[in-house]
Amino acid sequence: MLKPKSSHTILAQVLKRTCGLVGVSAALAVSSQSALAACTYNVESEWSNGFVANITIKNDTGAPINNWSVNWGYSNNRISGTWNANFSGSNPYTASNVSWNGNIPVGQSVTFGFQGNKNGATAERPTVSGAACGGGVASSVAASSAPRSSVAPSSVPRSSVAPSSQPVVSSRSSSSSGYTVPANNFAQNGGVENGLTNWSTTAGTVARSTADKRSGSASALITGRTGSWNGLTFATGSLVSGSQYDVAVWVKLAPGTPDSVVQLTAKRQEDSDTSTYNEYTQVATATASSTEWRLLQGYYTQSGSTAFQHFIIEATDATISYYADDFSIGGQAPASSSSSSSRASSSAPAAKKFIGNITTSGAVRSDFTRYWNQITPENEGKWGSVEGTRDVYNWAPVDRIYAYARANNIPVKAHTFVWGAQSPSWINNLSAADTAAEIEEWIRDYCARYPDTAMIDVVNEAVVGHQPAAYAQKAFGNNWIQRVFQLARQYCPNSILILNDYNNIRWQHNEFIALAKAQGNYIDAVGLQAHELKGLTAAQVKTAIDNIWNQVGKPIYISEYDIGDTNDQVQLQNFQAHFPVFWDHPHVKGITIWGYVNGRTWIEGSGLIQDNGTPRPAMTWLLNNYINKQ
Repeated sequence: MLKPKSSHTILAQVLKRTCGLVGVSAALAVSSQSALAACTYNVESEWSNGFVANITIKNDTGAPINNWSVNWGYSNNRISGTWNANFSGSNPYTASNVSWNGNIPVGQSVTFGFQGNKNGATAERPTVSGAACGGGVASSVAASSAPRSSVAPSSVPRSSVAPSSQPVVSSRSSSSSGYTVPANNFAQNGGVENGLTNWSTTAGTVARSTADKRSGSASALITGRTGSWNGLTFATGSLVSGSQYDVAVWVKLAPGTPDSVVQLTAKRQEDSDTSTYNEYTQVATATASSTEWRLLQGYYTQSGSTAFQHFIIEATDATISYYADDFSIGGQAPASSSSSSSRASSSAPAAKKFIGNITTSGAVRSDFTRYWNQITPENEGKWGSVEGTRDVYNWAPVDRIYAYARANNIPVKAHTFVWGAQSPSWINNLSAADTAAEIEEWIRDYCARYPDTAMIDVVNEAVVGHQPAAYAQKAFGNNWIQRVFQLARQYCPNSILILNDYNNIRWQHNEFIALAKAQGNYIDAVGLQAHELKGLTAAQVKTAIDNIWNQVGKPIYISEYDIGDTNDQVQLQNFQAHFPVFWDHPHVKGITIWGYVNGRTWIEGSGLIQDNGTPRPAMTWLLNNYINKQ
């Protein structure tokens, strides 16, 4: 499985902070050769029997590097998993570029990674050689995140366990104001603005407090502690194994409390070995104060035999009270996390469904929010509309949609990132490497401009025989759908990522199910276009939706529903058959109708009101039974 290319920026942050925290020696360990590329071996983390490491190739030459290959070997360690490179050999090892990272511009770098077994030794730091390294000796960098500490589980006092002898990366204090929250921060409610969502305790009492806060209107306060292991917890969901995360939270002691040590600990789910406490990893430690907010910040790499559970903010003094605010976590967002589970999990409390619609002839009508509480661009947000000329964006129509949505507090669904139709014509004339780079650039730039996008039709109509994106397959190979979803997750970590397809309730039903199941945890939800349901009974529609849910197990969005018929009664009867099924189904999260103004929809007769606002019977029925009752 390929790891996102953003890992090289994470490594750069690691190196920068390592130099600032552990002194000049770490800085001196990072060497480059004048006029030669520098190959650096970095141990991200290690534990009792394993490690995660990466190799960075930085182009310090005067010309781009095109295609690269490096070599290294171990005395005892062996590799067990890899990402972002083609690997060969069983020790020594060779790694070469994959399609999208073979070109390294001057001054830029590429990072690939792997997980390994220590085989009774320490995590080795071998020399990396090869033409990409100028044939010279490469240096290594010590692990920047602390090895796992031996700390007690939350059910017993930590003081009963001997402290770890391993070093811990300490945090920055508030006086070191250089820390920047990662752009891909996917922590949900880290600022405690939405009640105590994702906040809890191992023991003690947690409350949302407005008495003190670092930003916004509130913070989380823990009181009633009776042990050093009593702490605030923050849930992020099950993190991606082998991925490194930049984790930070600001803390402040309750008024009048003497300075005391606080720490940030990562906790995996309990494993089967009750004699060890390898589920705990200390991420950062700092001396907290009651007079100013202090930053706890460090790096955590998810690994081990059990899934991630939560982060714990705890204090060595067993009885003090303290605040926490502005929790953030940057890195490869999980396909299903607490943030996504709060968005998409079927086990979460049911949220009121939306009834949305699309723009009308490229504009948002003034009556839109009279009827609808979710908006999707019909054509304006498609890649071919936004970037008809390579590297020339026309954001203006999409900007207007987002401005309207924000002003009226309704969610936007992006439609669509990658589709075989309505994509830029120039994309078909590029090499595979350039195509891959352009796809990533498009997704990155969209997400950077509209980070509050609620939902995204990431891949559209990919079932064979529909309109799959041949250019994306050329760029990324047969796993192109997974790669596109990985990029969407990387750059839009807080959005619900949807696999959308054409009329999968009625046609190519089983083919769509097979495609969706093959994507595993890469997708958050599925989109069911519903343009051609006329004549289907309520039972037939329900059976199809039930079947998709039972086999795929992902939340469902009715993404494009309409009934095209100039006969008012035919349209009404079909709405009366289908819409209650959508609305009452526990796994359908929302319904988007595809156009509502007669004569302005893509299917003749599918409009619900006349241009002057006069409703057709189906619209009157919707207003009386659903829209006006939301």
